[in-house]
Amino acid sequence: MKVGIIISSHRKESQSAKVGGWLNGVLKDMSVQTWVYDLGKNPLPIWDDSFWDGGEYWDKIWKPIEQELLTCDSFVIVSPEYSGMASPALKNFFLYLGPVHVGHKPALIVGVSSTRGGAYPVAELRESSYKNTRICYIPEHIIVRDADHMMNAGEPSSKDDEYIRSRSIFALKVLIAYSEALSEVRETGVTNDPRFKNGM
Repeated sequence: MKVGIIISSHRKESQSAKVGGWLNGVLKDMSVQTWVYDLGKNPLPIWDDSFWDGGEYWDKIWKPIEQELLTCDSFVIVSPEYSGMASPALKNFFLYLGPVHVGHKPALIVGVSSTRGGAYPVAELRESSYKNTRICYIPEHIIVRDADHMMNAGEPSSKDDEYIRSRSIFALKVLIAYSEALSEVRETGVTNDPRFKNGM
């Protein structure tokens, strides 16, 4: 079992990275292998259609990431809320993806806000990012509000912090269960039909 954690803040040091790091620690405590990709520290170029042609430039950028994606069974997608939207870096990242990378693999969405926001990235990702990638968002999601005071090192600092930690552990357990179940779906081969490469 391997879970990819995608952190999509544009900042090199971010609350999203902190939250992703905390979730990574929980998964490791569950004896789950993880791969963390931080788009703030490793930004991707803006996608353009020359990517489809491949070549040395794109291979150098994408091949190492692709190899990790192919070996992941599921994903945790961590997005800050930028002006009521999911991170632009994350939306750019999804343009690189196809069913071979994330198709019919479960994912947990985690919205992050320094105030009382965080819901809009969840809604946006559920609405639009699955069409051609075939990523399968599980019904559970997490919204970490007032993120500066949540999931810091040590014991929970408040009842809200204690709650979001407990809720996150629950959601990760659900994600792992979906990972095991959907691996069997992919193994049947029913999801692979070259006639229907894109969603409707």
